Amino acid sequence: MNHWTETDFQNWLYGLRDEDRHSTECPECRREIERLRQERRQITAEPEVPQEFLTAQRRRIYQRVESPGRNRNAIAWRWALSLAMLLLMVVGITIQQLYRSPAPISDEQLFSDLSSIEQTAEPKAIQPIHNLFEQ
Repeated sequence: MNHWTETDFQNWLYGLRDEDRHSTECPECRREIERLRQERRQITAEPEVPQEFLTAQRRRIYQRVESPGRNRNAIAWRWALSLAMLLLMVVGITIQQLYRSPAPISDEQLFSDLSSIEQTAEPKAIQPIHNLFEQ
């Protein structure tokens, strides 16, 4: 008979293998199975929590519920943060409106401006030069 391998013990531990004749008769395999059972019991056992700890914890909870003084500071900070964000949004929208690109002009307005430019004999860029020579 062969001893159980690590895989066999793992499969037994996860319920994928039943104990066989060898595992009940072999002292080495039986010791390993008992060790694994003991470890499983220790791992799955509920922790012991002292009654004093639970009582103190309950008292702290009741104190927090009865005296919400600490929460007032938190509420004040939340309001201050909300107002700051609102102010930041208003400033951002205002700046956006100030630097917004001009509204597009209609086709009629564009053609009107172009025709007025064509009807003048001299371009607008020459007018400052004329002003230099006028006396």
